[in-house]
Amino acid sequence: MKREKTFDCVEMKRQIQAKHLKEIQELGEEEFRRRAMERVLADPILGPFWRKAPRVPQTNVQGGGKAN
Repeated sequence: MKREKTFDCVEMKRQIQAKHLKEIQELGEEEFRRRAMERVLADPILGPFWRKAPRVPQTNVQGGGKAN
């Protein structure tokens, strides 16, 4: 017998993305990223993980394209 779903992860993802898009529109992308990083660093689990993670150099590729 199939149980009724009580949690929809796809809907949750959509809601979070909509919230982030609204924040980006209100704050601007740079301020949004700064505040998001503040939240990560203040988190008791993500903060220590982020501080210990090795850094990978970023490329100047925009829009999700492939770097050659």
